[in-house]
Parts: sequence; structure tokens; C-alpha cells
Amino acid sequence: MLAQTVRLGRLVERLLDLSRLEAGVVPLDIREFDVESMLQGAVRESRLARPDAEIAVEVSPTGLRGMGDAERLHQVIANLVENALRYSPSDAPVAVRATRADESVVLEVLDEGPGIAADEAERVFERFYRTDAARTTDRGGAGLGLAIARWVVDLHGGSIHAEAREPRGCRMVVAIP
Repeated sequence: MLAQTVRLGRLVERLLDLSRLEAGVVPLDIREFDVESMLQGAVRESRLARPDAEIAVEVSPTGLRGMGDAERLHQVIANLVENALRYSPSDAPVAVRATRADESVVLEVLDEGPGIAADEAERVFERFYRTDAARTTDRGGAGLGLAIARWVVDLHGGSIHAEAREPRGCRMVVAIP
């Protein structure tokens, strides 16, 4: 019962976040921030659900700084890592990477789950949408995390997309100017 209560609480939080984002009442607190610290915080939060998870964080160059709302970007990465852990085999590692590309900071979350079919790669960012593979599992998820991630990234003027990995898995890519 406690697990379901926590899950419902998260669902309500996500619905409220999404409605605030859509209404434009969530001002961004744009500041320079340390990318690795933000990623490590999101990974620490994700480990609460699965303490035994192997999650590697790689940042290049060392000391990479970004401009944006670090708290909201933390939420994006936490959502992506939560999905990666949810859909990957329990013994499969998840990687979180950050690099600089041109005038952007590129954030990636890589997993070894079933991946996302090419025809669903854009739809996964729609509210309440769950892939066929996600609907046939008991792993939870309401289809809100990626919709919120898209809104936050869009507010930053960035982009987010999903790519297939070979031989299996998913690579979620976020670029923030």
C-alpha cells in the first residue's frame, strides 16, 4: 500500500507540474550550473528506487558548465534515468553522459532495455502515451515523465529525442543551448 501511495503521489506531482508548465506559470531560474553535480543529484535520486542499480556518470570535459534551470533539468534527467531503470534488465547498466557540442550541452541517458520503435520515437513525448512494450508490462509509469521532460527542454530552447541503440536499448538525447 505504501508503494502505491508513493506512486500516486508522484503521479499527482507530475500532473500538477505538467499543468503549470502548460499554463506558463513555472518560471525558469536560469543560472550557470555545474553539469556533473546536477547529473549526480539526479542519479542519487534514481538510486532510491533501485539502490543496486549500476549507473555510470561521465562528463567531458571535466568541469563542464551549463546555463539553465538546474532544478528543472535535474527533473528531466531523473525522469530519463527512472525510465531507463524501469525498462532495462535488472543487471544491465545505465549510463548518463554530458558533453559540449557547438553551443550546446548534450545530455544522454543510455540503457539496454527493449528500446523504442522508430514509429513511436516521437509519440513517447506525448502526455499519457506508452509504447506497446510498456503497456504490456507491470512496471508502472503513467506516460507523463517524458511529456514533462519535453516541456522543460522546450522552455530552455533545447531539443530532446529518442534513438535506438544496437543491438538493443535506447539513447535519450537532450541538447540545451
